[in-house]
Amino acid sequence: MSFVQAKPIATHNFYGPVHKGLRLAQTRMLVRLGACGGDDAAETAALMGDLRDLLHIADHHLENEDLHVHTALEARAPGAAARLAQSHEHHRTAFLELEALILAVEATPPAEAEPAMRRLYLRFSEFMAEDFAHMAEEEQIILPVLQSLFTDEELIEIEHRIVSAIPPEQMMGFGALMIPAATRAGRIELLTGIRAGAPPEAFAAIIEVAARPNLSEADFAHLSAGLGL
Repeated sequence: MSFVQAKPIATHNFYGPVHKGLRLAQTRMLVRLGACGGDDAAETAALMGDLRDLLHIADHHLENEDLHVHTALEARAPGAAARLAQSHEHHRTAFLELEALILAVEATPPAEAEPAMRRLYLRFSEFMAEDFAHMAEEEQIILPVLQSLFTDEELIEIEHRIVSAIPPEQMMGFGALMIPAATRAGRIELLTGIRAGAPPEAFAAIIEVAARPNLSEADFAHLSAGLGL
């Protein structure tokens, strides 16, 4: 793939924050799946619901990349997004397999659910390993290509189109993952960008619902000072 010999002229990185959030969510989920034996019906039901929510977020992330990132990349470097498209289709196959395993857990009596939980745990661990490798490829190989083909202003515009396509309730879910996963400086940068394009009441909701409950007191104080709240 000769296009990977890119010499970046831009610096904006729209992959980093969301990928950190997805890694945080998947790591937490893997631990919870491994610790759940399926014998507590209420715990298992809540976990299966949270796993479905996570897979929905992951699928929505793929859709946004397909629509906004891959389309822009293909327009300037035809063929450059082919490998990414294949990876995304592989991910969607994994989503279907994981949903089938979730249904199997839900259909099994709690006293007999441990083998089904183990199969779900192992399949999720495979998906997680594949997704971590995919996200690392996007950040280490594809991002420099994008930065060589687009200006910072163009990359920011692509990011704004992605953010604008996320429903408010999903934005809270993304924020609750991206904000605690970011560095202190990264949180200020992320939320400064959100504030520039969001109505004041929406930004206030993100602070109260996605930021405050998911940060330590010291981290939230630092964020508040950095944003001038």
